[in-house]
This record gives sequence, structure tokens and C-alpha cells, in this order.
Amino acid sequence: MKILVTGVAGYIGGTFAYESLKKGHTIIGIDNFSNSDKSNIEKLIHLKKDKFFFSELDLSRSKDELVALLKRENPEVVVHFASLKSVSESEAEPLRYWKNNLMSSISLVEAMIDCGIKKLIFSSSATVYGDSTEQPIKEEASLMPTSTYGSTKIAIEYFLNDISKLDVIDIISLRYFNPTGSHGDRVIYENINNDPQNLMPRVVRVAMGKDNVIKIFGNDYKTADGTAQRDYIHIEDLVNGHMKAIERIKFMKGYETFNLGTGSPVSVLELIVAFEKANKLKINYEYYPRRPGDVEVCYADVSKAKDFLEWKTEKNIEEMCFDALSPFKY
Repeated sequence: MKILVTGVAGYIGGTFAYESLKKGHTIIGIDNFSNSDKSNIEKLIHLKKDKFFFSELDLSRSKDELVALLKRENPEVVVHFASLKSVSESEAEPLRYWKNNLMSSISLVEAMIDCGIKKLIFSSSATVYGDSTEQPIKEEASLMPTSTYGSTKIAIEYFLNDISKLDVIDIISLRYFNPTGSHGDRVIYENINNDPQNLMPRVVRVAMGKDNVIKIFGNDYKTADGTAQRDYIHIEDLVNGHMKAIERIKFMKGYETFNLGTGSPVSVLELIVAFEKANKLKINYEYYPRRPGDVEVCYADVSKAKDFLEWKTEKNIEEMCFDALSPFKY
């Protein structure tokens, strides 16, 4: 299968492309390197130079080049990962997030329509649910994002749902919970530099001696240990969810959403303890005030993905913690 991947140099897009290449698919990759790693492109070329083709494009500014690429390559499906993704950064730079995330998605869909490309998998986020009182969260839950990042994701989902009604593109939105860990081949992994905002790369930085302590933002939540709870999913399980979505979208019409998570909440402190156990080391931490946009508890009801995608997770939290550190140790 020929797959066009936006955001192919990123952690999730790069891991998806890597696994797809291993399975024999052809990948047409796009990235503008606004928040991704150029070295991932070299790794993908090295893996399958005859199956991986890359173009440096900004989706929101290079529509003519994008149309030409789509017409030339005619991919069977587009997987859209490209996005600015930091909750805290989005609160400080809302205009940048709206312009990048929404406009790039509109430009991509316009180009797909122009070229007759009919299948799209969109990388959405559990942040669309905001501080939901429903836990675990079903896809039908109220959408009430508490951050600019989450607002851009739900705006894109509304846009895609409306476009699907025209019967020109069939779309699946995958609402990720908290991807972490790394592919077992230790080739593509999450960047721990450039002031990461997600929890796991910050824990890895402490494990590697780059930071002395990890900052825990909030210890006054109404949870068992006072720290926020999230649904962490191994990157390999997440990628497998995309593979299942691609299989489903071949035969579906319209628009569908699926949660991708484990269905189990893990607190910040629980993740740190699991990391210490998995890697046989000590992680120092300090408490700081809550960050704007963060929510108390967020974990998935994944029954829809299990039923309709025939997908389930395989990796536990200790495996995620071991695999998050292993590319830097071995």
C-alpha cells in the first residue's frame, strides 16, 4: 500500500512510517521540521530507501506543491500527524497554534479533494474531552477542551466531519490518550531535548542526568496520591491502532472517531515508581503549581476500538517505561 504521512519526522509519525516500511508499505513523507527531528528522515531512508520518499513541505503554505505531489504519487490513504502539540505552549501562543493546526488541515483536505484522494486518518487527541466528569471517557462524551491545543483538535474534527458529508473523503479521527515508550528496534524515539512538555521525556532527562529533578505540576488533585492521572499507551500499540484504522477505512463511508488508550488511569507518581522499577534507578522530583490547561483525570473507554477495529493494547506501564529509556542506554 502507498501511504502519505504528514509530520513524518516526528515521534509518532516517524514511528508509524518506520513500522509501515517494515511491513512492506511505500511511504510518501511530508514535514516542515517545525517541531520534529531531521535525523528521523535519514533513519527512514536507511531502512528502505526504495520505499520511502520525502518532501519538505509546509502544508499551510505550499498547496500547489502538495497538489503536485498527490497527483504524482496518488496514495491510497493519507495519515495526518502534522501538528503543533504542546498544551502549555498553546496557551502562550494561541494564534500560532490556530494558524498552524487548522490551516494545515484545511489545506491538506483541499488538496486531497482536488486530487481525488478519498481516505484520511487524522491524528486527534484526548484533549478534546477536557476536564470530563465521565471516566472512562467514551467517544460520545461532551467535547469541552480546556486548552488552545485541544480547541484546535476539536475544530479540525468538526471540519472533517462536515467535509465527510459531501461524500468526497472518508475519515477516521483517532483520539490519542498519552503515547509513550519507543519502538522495540530503538531507531525512532521521542526527543528529550528542547524543553519537552510531556511527562515521560522529562523523566528520561532526569534518568540520563540532563536534569536533576522532574517537576510534578500539581499535588492537590482529588486523586489517591494527589497527582494527575492519565492513560498512557505504548507507541507500538498506538501504531497498531493506525494499521487497524487503515484496514477499516478501506470499506467504510463517512466519518468515525475512536479512542486509542489502555483504559487504565496511571498517576504521575505511579508512572515515576514504575519507571524506577523497570529501569532499576531513582528519579528525584519536586512539586510545582498546576499548569494552565492541565486536567485532573483522563482515561479512555476503548470498547469501540476493540469492537470495530478489532484492536487492543499489549504493553503495560513498566514496558512503556523501559522502552522510553532503552534507546538512550543500549
